[in-house]
Amino acid sequence: MASNTDILTALVEQLHDGKNGAARSGAAKGLGIIGGEVARRELLRALQSARTGEEAGVIAEALGQATLN
Repeated sequence: MASNTDILTALVEQLHDGKNGAARSGAAKGLGIIGGEVARRELLRALQSARTGEEAGVIAEALGQATLN
């Protein structure tokens, strides 16, 4: 079974290097659910380099959720 650190690492990798918008958006949503300092930092970083407006919206929503968690 994967550790929390392994899951966080995998989501961060997908967020930044996912092959398509669906993978990156899914990773953003997962990080929003997990929350925490690392998730917030990586979501902020991804927001600055979002490839589309739709992707930026998903990341911003996940960042809002991560801030609450």
